[in-house]
Amino acid sequence: MTINRTVKAVCYILCAMFIASCSLLTSLSPSVHTDLTPGIDEPTPVNNQAGLSPEENATQNDQDLVHLWAENSTLYPLEVYGVAVGAPEDTLGCGSEFLSGYEEPEMEVTINLNYAQALIPQKVNLVLKEMNEGITRVEILNTRTGLGREIFRENLHRSFSRLENQACALRLELPVEIDFEVNTVIIGFKNLAAAALLDAVELVGSPLSYEEPPVAWRVALNGKPLSLTVDPLNQVWVSLEPNIILRYDVEGNLLEELPAIPSGHITDMAINTDGDLVLNDEDFGEYIILSKGVEVARGGGDAPTLAVAVEPGKKNIYMLGSLDGLYYLLNYLPNSFEINNPLPLVSTSYTSLAFNSANQLFTIRDQDGFLAEIDENSGLEFYSIPLSAYNQPGVLPKSMAIDKNDNFYVLYSSNPENAAVKVYDVDGFYFRSFGKLINQPLSQWPEGRYVNPVDIALSPDSRFVFIIDGEGDTNYLTCLLLQAE
Repeated sequence: MTINRTVKAVCYILCAMFIASCSLLTSLSPSVHTDLTPGIDEPTPVNNQAGLSPEENATQNDQDLVHLWAENSTLYPLEVYGVAVGAPEDTLGCGSEFLSGYEEPEMEVTINLNYAQALIPQKVNLVLKEMNEGITRVEILNTRTGLGREIFRENLHRSFSRLENQACALRLELPVEIDFEVNTVIIGFKNLAAAALLDAVELVGSPLSYEEPPVAWRVALNGKPLSLTVDPLNQVWVSLEPNIILRYDVEGNLLEELPAIPSGHITDMAINTDGDLVLNDEDFGEYIILSKGVEVARGGGDAPTLAVAVEPGKKNIYMLGSLDGLYYLLNYLPNSFEINNPLPLVSTSYTSLAFNSANQLFTIRDQDGFLAEIDENSGLEFYSIPLSAYNQPGVLPKSMAIDKNDNFYVLYSSNPENAAVKVYDVDGFYFRSFGKLINQPLSQWPEGRYVNPVDIALSPDSRFVFIIDGEGDTNYLTCLLLQAE
């Protein structure tokens, strides 16, 4: 029976892919505005939701600041990569003499330098081989929001300092007074010879300030955690290996332990509009509905699935699945084994599935780090939101939850800032993070720190956020207080 269902699903999906290939879709991303402030004396709009004021920023001690060297760069219009990347060398020469082998372009030469972490900058330091009169401008930019500022232009007073006992002789220090984060420095030059004198560019500043939410409670879990959800009564449901379901109240008291599901592998859970628990069985691709701990319905079973979500109001059950490297979306009517329009997805890897208050369906492209809205009728993406800077390595989103205001809470297993959770507003703009990731295995770790986080959920009133994480025999369910009564 399972083999027949799998074959049936493959046929459905292949047919859907053929039909979808006949249509043209333009995937939309939040627009990035590159028109920077024309002058340093003109005001630039900033996000006032978070961050330090210029006065607060200026009072910070240098020891409290983060010092970053560029992670990657591109020289335009030649599209030469790796110029002025990394820290300056003490003995291996200075600058980028290899640029002399390129033909001089007929337009301005610019170098775009990207950094692993966005900072509220205090200064930008240019390390140079010698006095450089060929720098025309220096700009800083947040590539996600489009906010930027010109911090240096040709013919302005410049403050050079001499570097002792280094191959590079000079440092040009450019102070910055803004209250938004930047992750890119753009430098314009008159010609390639001027660009070749640049050896490294340092971004100095602080991460976006935020208030770490207090840990309301944390309980140890007797098993490997798999998934997490919260019902309308603020009861917290946790699934553990092997198919154990735990129910907690909002104060962290264990109310019930349900017997193990006899077969399959429960990898995800959701709550339907009746407050019933909907389980996703990865092995058989079935959904299982539990009411007061008792199975009342079962459906699906066409192919292996990874995640489940219930459409608010309509009770339709959506399952995210993967078969032979193909990801797809399955839509079931309640209490039905029949697939309602199986839909192949356009990318190579997905994780997590959730609806917002407007019945829009979202998922995460974990391989390239995008949050995407999926058209539940076609499987195509309406638009996608980048969760990291372009080509930023080590960014692995794990799961997500959506609060009552449709903000996105994305749980990470890895990112350069070691932030466990990053919060994005309804338009996809980042504005907050909390929790710290601990990468090395530990026998135990303090509250507010996370090892291999698995899943995240929010209470219906968005007052509490819940996280499950664990390593080996040490596993936790953590409750954080986002809002006081």
